[in-house]
Amino acid sequence: KKKKKKTQHTTGLFLRPTMANALPPGQNENLAELENLNEETLLEELRVRFNRDVIYTYVGEILVTVNPFKWIDGIYSPTQQNAYTNIGDKKSQPPHLFAVSDTAFQNMDTSKENQVCVISGESGAGKTEAAKLFVKHIIHVSRGAELEGLDKKLVQVNPLLEAFGNAQTLM
Repeated sequence: KKKKKKTQHTTGLFLRPTMANALPPGQNENLAELENLNEETLLEELRVRFNRDVIYTYVGEILVTVNPFKWIDGIYSPTQQNAYTNIGDKKSQPPHLFAVSDTAFQNMDTSKENQVCVISGESGAGKTEAAKLFVKHIIHVSRGAELEGLDKKLVQVNPLLEAFGNAQTLM
């Protein structure tokens, strides 16, 4: 006899959507929670979200960003920075680069251990802009912390980062 797999249903947030309660394409903020994640579903989810100017999506702990090649009003505003400051559980807010930046800073501050964040992509993918925004938010969330001169130290790291690539980008 085959045992039927029991699915736990919750109200509000879905822990792991099933076919019965799956969200429509473009509504999933963490694609790792999809029952059937493959290249086709990943691309469809990203396409639908991109067409709504929703450029950030999680796949597990990875933040996927699709470069909109345009400025999206309000996405990096002071209001957004404040919304992603000391958020605790990043699931409490939609996916955003600021959530990753805040989580890295909070983990560093709490654990007193170094944190690593990798920004990867092809030429023109928006890595430099993402790095600038990441640093901008680290500086924002560190205000009042015992990290005097953090903004200058982070900007001085740029030449070292560029040494690993073939181009130089000014921050």
